[in-house]
Amino acid sequence: MPSRRRILSALAPAALALLALAGCGGGDKPASAQVTTPTVTRTVTSPSPTATTTTPAATSTASATAPNPSAPLSLHAAEQVLAAHGYSTLSERDWRPDQPLKVVVGVAAGGAAGTRRELAFFFVGATFIGTDTKDPSGQIAVTAQSGGSVTLTYGLYRSSDSIDAPTGGSADVTYRWTGTRLVPQGPIPSAAPAASPSRR
Repeated sequence: MPSRRRILSALAPAALALLALAGCGGGDKPASAQVTTPTVTRTVTSPSPTATTTTPAATSTASATAPNPSAPLSLHAAEQVLAAHGYSTLSERDWRPDQPLKVVVGVAAGGAAGTRRELAFFFVGATFIGTDTKDPSGQIAVTAQSGGSVTLTYGLYRSSDSIDAPTGGSADVTYRWTGTRLVPQGPIPSAAPAASPSRR
């Protein structure tokens, strides 16, 4: 009968083999954690363009240096300025050589039939400082002058009016010299053809 030691010695390799198999048994592996990188979306909103309201300049006058209001200026010299801009004197009676702010209304040469373009040319002393508006008018009259201010009266036209007979009434605008620029003291009527009435 085999001894107990021989039996244990024979069983030992088998037991070791079973233990090895148990150690290699397939257990479940832990699930890999999925790391999701969030996508960051940044919305850049461009600012809306700022609406710009353009207000037309009341006059085309601006003087870099203050002119001498006492400097003399003859009507002939003033008319040369008008001629350089393509205008001729409408009436010499408006000329006041003794005033610091002087004005001459000029009418453009040529032009289409049935049209007339007038501008008021302003002078301080012997210096031309600009015109009443950038766009000419159909009818301008000088109705008052005093020192540093001049009042112009604009004829107002309805759409069917001829250039010689405005029926939309009139508008008075006083222009004042501040010492550095000419400033209208009230609104200047529109010269837009679509406006009714307009100063065309």
